[in-house]
Amino acid sequence: MIELLAQDYAAAAATVDKTIALQRFTDITTRDEQACDAWIGRIACGDIDRYTLFRAWYSRRNFGRLASAADASIVTLNAWVPIGGQLVDLHAPVRSATDLSIAYALAEADEHNFNEALEALEGIPNDHMAVWAQALIHSAGQRWDQVIEILNTHAWGESREVIFKPCAELLKGVAAAHLGLWAEAEKRITEAATSKIKDAQIAVAQTAAWYAAMIYRAQGRESDAVRQLEWLHANYPSERVSAALKDPSVQLEVTTREQIAARTDPWDPRSANHTDESSRSELLVDAQARLDRTVGLTEVKEQVADLWAGAEMAALRAERNKKVSIKSRHLIFAGPPGTGKTSIAGVVADIYAGLGLIGSPKLVEATGKDLVAEYLGQTAIKTNKLVDSALDGVLFIDEAYTIVQAGAEQTGGNQFGHQAIDTLLARMENDRDRVMVIIAGYPKDLDRLLDANDGLRGRFATRINFPGYSADEIVAIAKLIAADSDSAISDDAAVALEAAAAELATTTIGDKRGLDVAGNGRYARNIVQAGEQARDRRLHELRRAGHALTDDMIELIEHDDMLTAIKNVNNNVFSGH
Repeated sequence: MIELLAQDYAAAAATVDKTIALQRFTDITTRDEQACDAWIGRIACGDIDRYTLFRAWYSRRNFGRLASAADASIVTLNAWVPIGGQLVDLHAPVRSATDLSIAYALAEADEHNFNEALEALEGIPNDHMAVWAQALIHSAGQRWDQVIEILNTHAWGESREVIFKPCAELLKGVAAAHLGLWAEAEKRITEAATSKIKDAQIAVAQTAAWYAAMIYRAQGRESDAVRQLEWLHANYPSERVSAALKDPSVQLEVTTREQIAARTDPWDPRSANHTDESSRSELLVDAQARLDRTVGLTEVKEQVADLWAGAEMAALRAERNKKVSIKSRHLIFAGPPGTGKTSIAGVVADIYAGLGLIGSPKLVEATGKDLVAEYLGQTAIKTNKLVDSALDGVLFIDEAYTIVQAGAEQTGGNQFGHQAIDTLLARMENDRDRVMVIIAGYPKDLDRLLDANDGLRGRFATRINFPGYSADEIVAIAKLIAADSDSAISDDAAVALEAAAAELATTTIGDKRGLDVAGNGRYARNIVQAGEQARDRRLHELRRAGHALTDDMIELIEHDDMLTAIKNVNNNVFSGH
């Protein structure tokens, strides 16, 4: 087989047309996924997809095998791979398996798969390329102190590839800037940007200009910052640059070595526990204020109060060396859309962070579909990545039932869903002290999900039921929403809204309440926004007719405005029913 593949490889390598050559190399990799040289051929044709880099790296032990059998050299393919990460426009020719390891490692770092990235570098020579790659991986993880330490282990002036010295200077400057060391950062970045090596100037230009602008802004040199941003806008336009030009408050995120060291996950800046005693007290005060502001949900509030009391007493007993019964913190929020489940999840996050039971009040929102991938073997990776993002906080999975699809068991369509559940269960157990999981959705759909795995229901100690809102609660919510945007609802407009909501509350669509289909609280928000639009249209016409508008007039949503809003929102919500 090697002879046939070698012949096809030689034909592909000799093909001038890159499109045809790519197809020929792809045909080889389809027949033999371990054909490293064919993967390199695909790279030479411009296919630098992460999967291609992975397959080339994974088959690196066969590096040069096909080329040698074809009496050729890999070098003649002229394959180049990106090795500059997100900071430097830098590429390197593929001359050895080491180059594949570095390219793949940096591709993984760009996806925040840092441990996999470092593993890919294991066993390669510890030369300037390896050190550069290690530094870039740590910069992607915002481990700025390590970036500087890694770069300082190598004498860059002695590297055969002279372009790496200014690139290393740039990276040191970037790290120093994020540590708030402005003078050091400016010095390093200036040295990189003014390098005598033309290719280096081009490679670092965009990043150097951005960081120079941010350094100048941090030092109060706004005119110098604007000059750099205008140069970027002319040469490397982007939304980030446009935003920084318009808004002088756009600045770098700055941290300290102490904050980096305080991370519970070294690769996640959000895992640093910044919640001191005063901050915790503020979180608890804020949690209570948000609960008090919530319309209705009396029973939900009572259950949250029970959770709060239990958690607080458990923390107090632990402080006093008393035995504490181990209870699962994971929760089920069962109820229709728009009933405040996400808001209450945020309150719970504040409570547990305020009591010091989780590292931060971070709330990561997702849906069940976010856990499931399209390809075999990718679901566990996707689920783990989502859980990793919520470590030291709360993972809120809305529409959790979409992890497994109804009626798909007979066709095998739930294979990936079950893999997601198994992965989530393992993480809920292994990281029970670092992440709190809340699943949410319609009660019946959640029960179907819980029945899909024998161990799932037992992981959730508490179920909180969120009832749909009543008509008068919809009016109260609408008034709060309006007040938040400096609007108001007239009394007769409120009566009209209550009547419309009452009709929806007694209407059934399928097996659901009409008000639940409309989204409960979201229905109130949509009504207010539509009412404001109708009011604004009415006032616009009055003003054009010469009428003066008072403050009360530009705030008030009147009866006719509300009728228009109800008609438009109902037509939009129920157009498909």
